Amino acid sequence: MPEVEGISISFITVLLALFSAGVGIWFIKTSRYILPRQGYLDPAITPTMAILLIISMVVLGVLGSLWGISQVPDGQIETLESVGKVMGPALLAQIPVLLAYAMLRKRCGSRHILPVSVTGFLVFVPLAITIATLFHEFFSKIGLEPSTILGHKTLLMLSQSQFDRSAWIVIICSTVGAGITEEVLYRGLLLPTFAAVFKGKTAWGAIVATSVVFALVHSEVATYSAMAGLFILSLGLCWARVKSGGVLAPIAIHVLFNAMNIAIVYSTNL
Repeated sequence: MPEVEGISISFITVLLALFSAGVGIWFIKTSRYILPRQGYLDPAITPTMAILLIISMVVLGVLGSLWGISQVPDGQIETLESVGKVMGPALLAQIPVLLAYAMLRKRCGSRHILPVSVTGFLVFVPLAITIATLFHEFFSKIGLEPSTILGHKTLLMLSQSQFDRSAWIVIICSTVGAGITEEVLYRGLLLPTFAAVFKGKTAWGAIVATSVVFALVHSEVATYSAMAGLFILSLGLCWARVKSGGVLAPIAIHVLFNAMNIAIVYSTNL
């Protein structure tokens, strides 16, 4: 049985499951799951504008990635240095859209950022990790996944590489860079767009749709179990987006979640 510092992973999973159940019951009993449909959409960003910004982010990100790939020597595409050379330009290329989003949102402030961030992190992050771990144990037993617990290519590469300049670039891109760009794309633009389509009494229909897309987009770099965890995480990020009225709370949760995963990778390699 795999162990981390003398404690079996199954035991850690049980503890996480118990903690998740406890905070989940509190989350439901206090009615924090109840979300309105009205009052959280961006009045300055129409669905059409949101779609245009989404397309612009994707196109600019792809162009930045292609330029980064052109700077990578042949045969070195799977190295940590090459990952940094691709991720960096891809994120930088999307800055114009981030600025445009910020300008359109400048009169729409967030609210209760700290309590929403803390609640979202404590409720959804342990649950996401628990679900990912349980799915991993099942999928690895039936041969759908390798036995390694690391479900993301970037984490796997970091665990196998030295802590050098390339690692720092990848870490910054994976935490701050991904946290900002992905939250603007999925929670800032895609979620309100889905909300305009699903026209339900609450935001949960749009939240589930956004989370499905968020998980599937990671299919090339994440295992099936990790995608299940990302789906749960996205539910929490979307909840934080609606509750706070902006993307600052989900950005904080996202950055902290990614940083925590990277810290765990390096702490287990010490």
